Amino acid sequence: MKSICRLLIYILAITLFTTACNKKELAIPPTAVVKMTFQGYSFDDTLEVVKNNEVLATLRANSSFSVIALIAVKNDKEEVGLRKKGTTAILSTFEVNRVPFEQQKKIFFDGKTVNDKMELTPVSNPANVGFRLLFKTDFPYFYGGPVDFVIWEQTVDNNTYEYTNKKITEVKNVGNAFGDFVELPRLISTDQVSKNYIFRVYKAGTTELPYKEGVDLSAIPDFEFYYGIIDAAKAGQSALLMVGPYYYSDTMLGEGFRVEDIAYFFR
Repeated sequence: MKSICRLLIYILAITLFTTACNKKELAIPPTAVVKMTFQGYSFDDTLEVVKNNEVLATLRANSSFSVIALIAVKNDKEEVGLRKKGTTAILSTFEVNRVPFEQQKKIFFDGKTVNDKMELTPVSNPANVGFRLLFKTDFPYFYGGPVDFVIWEQTVDNNTYEYTNKKITEVKNVGNAFGDFVELPRLISTDQVSKNYIFRVYKAGTTELPYKEGVDLSAIPDFEFYYGIIDAAKAGQSALLMVGPYYYSDTMLGEGFRVEDIAYFFR
């Protein structure tokens, strides 16, 4: 009888221990899988998204990107890092939650720092356009410092081709980051008159072109027409305009400026 009692006690203890273990195991959440979309823009360097030194995604340099990665989240959240390709130093980290399944991370890398909270400034009037400007170039004769943008309203008579430029505003001391937000009324062209916002770029604090001494300017016949055109933003929207000069060789500057709007990847 005593042996039977001992056996029953032993079985009961094993049962209680097993039940406790099962409850403990159930308390550990299963691994979740998150579908993360990385989108944005990176200057100069290709970036890698890493977790525990495993590369989850590659974000190409000098280009907008939109890349999907599947990320395993073991606990409530996981920490993920960003680094330059070919390096081990982590530039920035952020957390990935286990829910929802589809998530998005917007990234802007200016060549030095990572901004994963880039937001567009909304216009105050839906009839207006808004934009920020940034000057970026690998032209060897760029002087290498900040620039000033001077913005004009240009009106062109389509019959006589006469034009007038009215100075509107300035955005000063623009470096690797986007400059101050500018909001302007949307211009409307007709068959008789064309209207545009144009800009000129100067070395910060001066009215000098932002290039080194010795640059070849022979391809620019008239510096009165050496300007760029702002036409990327739609009424009611804001743009992020990256500006750089056209050039024909390592020494010869071209006519005008390229203007690229990357706001789409941060909306």
